[in-house]
Amino acid sequence: MTRIRRMTVTLPPRLRHLAEHEARRIAHEAAARLGDDAPCRLSVTVEGRGTSGFGLAAAVGRSVATSTKGRG
Repeated sequence: MTRIRRMTVTLPPRLRHLAEHEARRIAHEAAARLGDDAPCRLSVTVEGRGTSGFGLAAAVGRSVATSTKGRG
């Protein structure tokens, strides 16, 4: 399992009240999709207009997998 020491997640204003909960979900999804030889620094940006927290987590996971050639 990949261990993430630090991750910065910036959520859209409409999800700020759920920040800890949503950020944790997004971090879990990102970690699940990282490849074995993932870079130590990675920046991912996704469009989240009208997307739920689950949708954002899935989008981040897909973007991480694409960026790192991990499991996607």
